[in-house]
Amino acid sequence: SARALALGRAYVALAEGSDALIWNPAGLAVTQQRELGFSYLRYVQDVSAPLYMGYAHPMGRTTWGANLSYISVDGFDVRDANGVPQQNTNVGVRNGFVTMGLGRSFWYEKLFLGGSLRVVHEDISSSIHDTVVGDLGAIFKPNPTLSLAFALQNFGSSSENVARITRGGAGLRMGEFVTMGLELSKASDSGARLGLGLECQLPEEYLDVGQLSFRVGYQNGDNLGQSFDDTLKSLRLDRASGLSFGFGMYTSQAFGYGVSLDYAFVPYGALGTVDQISVKLKF
Repeated sequence: SARALALGRAYVALAEGSDALIWNPAGLAVTQQRELGFSYLRYVQDVSAPLYMGYAHPMGRTTWGANLSYISVDGFDVRDANGVPQQNTNVGVRNGFVTMGLGRSFWYEKLFLGGSLRVVHEDISSSIHDTVVGDLGAIFKPNPTLSLAFALQNFGSSSENVARITRGGAGLRMGEFVTMGLELSKASDSGARLGLGLECQLPEEYLDVGQLSFRVGYQNGDNLGQSFDDTLKSLRLDRASGLSFGFGMYTSQAFGYGVSLDYAFVPYGALGTVDQISVKLKF
């Protein structure tokens, strides 16, 4: 989700629609329309995830959803135990996952609960592992302003195979045009991370065809060093590890469908930058 990435990954309490299968399956039940999503991620060191698709289908108070993702990386610098480069050695990584989930609303749409099952496929230089894990999540909205959420992800298997993630957080909608997110997450293979995000929406009367939102976020983490990219230096983002930026556009007048486009940009210090773009169709 480019929206989640731009908001510093502070998304557990704001998750909705097909994005919810990644962040909190309870958010499936928040969506009011069928939704088909696509996403492309350009990661560091020329690594990219060219395939991500998600779908959410509401049926009254219950919504089911599915997603899949695939990434393939080749051309590694292969060396032996002494650090000597190995010529004519082909090492590739081909990983992916498929998820099926269900969410339901309760108590006059104040409480949302969800769960999902995920099959994670890992092929690292022909060493293949398939692992089945599960997610559980909850979102509580005592009023239209506040959202409280919790999610437990990738449980049911050894954390050596797939890292378990625990997420907790809150969302605050200050009027119609400003939304804030906060999330504390802990993965079994890393330290705790605190994410903060702010989204500002341009009032619809300023646009004839839809909505425009601007986003900024921060997530604490390791110092990733300094980038020597001239553009990042001129923007004073050459040391901006943890910051994220993005925007979103939505229109309900595209051939009778609702269409949204989200973009996220994240400086990664000496590793370069990360970009993600997401497109959704609502019908």
